[in-house]
Amino acid sequence: MSFPPVRGLARLPWRWIAHVSLAVTVVLFALALPQLADGDWSDLRTSALHHGWVLVWLLALSYLARSRSLLNVLGAAMGGFFTAMWISLTVGGRTAEWLGAYDPWQLSFAVPVIEEVAKVVPLLIVILAWRGRPDGSPGAVDLAILGVASGAGFAFHEDALWSRVSGSGFDTPLGWVLPTAHTDAGIVAGHAGWTGMVGLALGIWVVNRRRRWTALLPVAALALAIADHGLWNDPVLRGDWRAVLLDGWLPVVLFLVGTAVALVIETRRVHRATGGATTRLARNLPRLLVRSWSPWNLVLRIVRGTGIIRLSAMTAHQLAWLESGPRGARPATQEVRS
Repeated sequence: MSFPPVRGLARLPWRWIAHVSLAVTVVLFALALPQLADGDWSDLRTSALHHGWVLVWLLALSYLARSRSLLNVLGAAMGGFFTAMWISLTVGGRTAEWLGAYDPWQLSFAVPVIEEVAKVVPLLIVILAWRGRPDGSPGAVDLAILGVASGAGFAFHEDALWSRVSGSGFDTPLGWVLPTAHTDAGIVAGHAGWTGMVGLALGIWVVNRRRRWTALLPVAALALAIADHGLWNDPVLRGDWRAVLLDGWLPVVLFLVGTAVALVIETRRVHRATGGATTRLARNLPRLLVRSWSPWNLVLRIVRGTGIIRLSAMTAHQLAWLESGPRGARPATQEVRS
C-alpha cells in the first residue's frame, strides 16, 4: 500500500479544513454546555467571563502587533477545551491506575506534566502549520495569546467538570489582567497564565530560531509551569518550596512583563516593515467607518483593514527571522571589525 508524499499535504485546502473543523467544534461545544452545567449555569457564566475578558483585552491591545484573528483564538480555546482535556483525561487516567488517583506522585508530577504538555499541543499545531510558509509566521504576541486561549479553554472545561470557579475573578486588581487565584499560600497563575507563559516563550523561539539558545526558553517555561502546578497540587510541598517561585508570582510576572516587552518590539517591527502604513490605517479606520453609508460597507471596511494589518504583521514577524541571515553568518548590515 502506497501513501501520498508528505509534500502533498501542503496542497490540501487547509484554510477550509480549519474553518469546517472550527465550526464543528463550536457546535459540539454548544451541545456539551447543558450537560456540563447540569441545570446550574452560574459557575459556567462566571468562569467564562473571567477567562473571556482576558482574551478581549489581549486582542484589543495587540491589534497592531498580532497576526492571529479572533477565529484563530477561538480555535485555540476549542483546542484547549477538547483536545487538551481529552489527552489529559486519557493519559491521566492511565497514570492514575498505575500510581493511584491520590498518590503524591500522581498529583504533584504526573498530572502537571500531562496537563501542561497537553495544553501546548494546539500551539505546536499552529507552529507546524505555518512552518516554512513564505507569507509569514506567528510572532511572540500571537503565540502568547493563543497560549492563554488554550489554557482558558482547558480551565473552563475543568471548572465545569468540577462544578467550581477556579479563579478569584475581579475581586483583586490582578483579576482584571489574568484569571488568577489568590489564597493564603500565595497566588496561582492558573491554566491560562501557565500556558500563556509557555506560548510567549515558544513565540520568542519561533521568531528568533536562528539563535539556537532561544530553543531553551520554551523548555524552561514549560518546566516552570509544571513546577508551579505541581507544587500547588501538593499541600506538603506547597509550603516548603513555593517560596522559590515567589509564592506563585514568578510565572505571572514573567508572562505579563514578557508580553508587554514583546508587544512593544513587535508593534515597532510591524511599523518599520510597513513604513508606518498599518499605524496610519488604524488611525484613520474610525474616520473611514463613520463614512460608511451602509452596514455592508462598514463590515467590508473593517474586514479589509483588519486583513491588511494581519498580513503585515505576519510578514514582519517572518522578516525578523530572515534578516538574521543563514546559520552562522553575519547579517549584511552588520559592521565587521578586524
